[in-house]
Amino acid sequence: MQKIKNPLLAQLLLETAFAPKSQQIKQLAAAEELYKIIEPDRQYPYEFVCFKITGYRPKVNSQQSIDAKELKKDLPAYILRASGRLKLKAAEQSEKIYSLDTLSKKFDVSKRTIERWRKRGLLARKYIFGAKQAGIGFGAASIDEFIKKNQGLIEKASKFELIDGESKQAIIETAQKFASDEKLSRTAVIKKTAAQFKKATETIRRIIINYEKRQKKQLFKNLHNQLDPKEISSIYQMQTAGASIKEMAEKFNKSPGTIYRIINRRAIRMLLAAKIEYIMSEEFTQPDAEEKILAAPISVRRMPKELLKTASKPEQSRPDFVEAIKKIPTLNREQEVELFRRYNFCKFSASGLIKKLSLTAPCAAAAQKAGELLSSAERIKNLIIEANLSLVFRIAGKHATGANVSDLVSEGNMALIRAVERFDYTKGFRFGTYASWVIAREFARYQPAGNMPAGERSDLEDVSVSEHLKTRPAGVEAIEMARSSLEQVIEENLTEREQHIIRYHFGLTGSIVKKEFKTLKQIGDELGISKERVRQIELIALGKLRQTLSPEEFELLTK
Repeated sequence: MQKIKNPLLAQLLLETAFAPKSQQIKQLAAAEELYKIIEPDRQYPYEFVCFKITGYRPKVNSQQSIDAKELKKDLPAYILRASGRLKLKAAEQSEKIYSLDTLSKKFDVSKRTIERWRKRGLLARKYIFGAKQAGIGFGAASIDEFIKKNQGLIEKASKFELIDGESKQAIIETAQKFASDEKLSRTAVIKKTAAQFKKATETIRRIIINYEKRQKKQLFKNLHNQLDPKEISSIYQMQTAGASIKEMAEKFNKSPGTIYRIINRRAIRMLLAAKIEYIMSEEFTQPDAEEKILAAPISVRRMPKELLKTASKPEQSRPDFVEAIKKIPTLNREQEVELFRRYNFCKFSASGLIKKLSLTAPCAAAAQKAGELLSSAERIKNLIIEANLSLVFRIAGKHATGANVSDLVSEGNMALIRAVERFDYTKGFRFGTYASWVIAREFARYQPAGNMPAGERSDLEDVSVSEHLKTRPAGVEAIEMARSSLEQVIEENLTEREQHIIRYHFGLTGSIVKKEFKTLKQIGDELGISKERVRQIELIALGKLRQTLSPEEFELLTK
């Protein structure tokens, strides 16, 4: 599939993926209309392009423009990729949709000719034809408009090559001869025949199909449709490496449909095995939930890729890492809620689709949709994590005495990922406060392999303390405020013995990160009671605190 070279247009494609299907269909038509009005030698502001396609103006101001020539080249790829994720059924469209096969037959031209027409302005979309086979399709209106503008080109192409009956018979006989070699598939026979006669494979395929229709029987049968486990494993490996369906079909001498079915079954198997957890909201079950939650493009400014690469590998470039962290865009409350709503709704919707899947009756459309929703959820999670990397770094740098900051950052990143997955945005709390608790508690449990002498600390630690961490992190302040509140609740509601057990078992003594934990046995030895008795008292104390603390405070206490 064609690539979109302009980064602005490529980013817009990603953002519109979160919109509901009805909205995306409208955006497809709008993109096609935009393509028609592009004038040469002009610069089109990105704001104009975004508005024309989505109906929304970008929330992040962009003064960048796209050259007409680049826009003219990228929009067809944008349209093709955007339609591909929708799985539009050709038979359900309001106009006749021609596949590459039917269009080439209509004008009696090869597929290569049609590909040349596409470069001249014939727009295409991705459709599902017949038995769930995806392919490029052309709407009747789009074809008519192209013909009006290129009448001479159409007439010239249709008369370019006519194959007489004698040549067709020779092609049939040659194909039969090649088919006698049982090692060749139908696809391989057609390609070998096409190579010998120096014709397009589509031309040979069409001749064979027409012959079979007239004779009411197959010219030859493919006796080697089955793939062994090793071949199937190789297909999975090629798919993971980014190989196309066409490449895999050629390698294993199978039709694209066969490869597609194998990959689809694997996708369903993986979806059925996936464990999907999400925070539920009542609005998810509303009839218009998808329209409300996923309609508008995501309005979050991304961190440049080169900076994100640096930020993800702090051990490679200490000063660059600090600078990269400083430049990560943060989220305001509105953006935070928007992302968490989308994140959990995508997983909720995917979970509903997966429940309907079955290996005995594969549904490619549902599996594809579920996969896209989970991919969207993963992209949103990465956005949230990216925007909160500085939180991990600040807490690690502030409390890393005697420890390696890089190791702490790694531990903190894992804690941040867990925080994103568990955060209940419906409670109205800021994610930064919750994440700070989770990260700080993770650091408290982290035991460095050994303490480094002060003179041997890494440059990262020095830069962190002296420059990047001069201001007190707001998230840590929020933790300490919550901790003070928790202490007050403990003092007012628990007996002295209960307070002692809760404080030491859950690490509420010491500093916010360097907390002191004790086992139930250690606490029992100090109080002169058995380990089991300590456990009983702890359960009683937790029961009292559960009635007083908020769910978030209680979760963070007992995590």
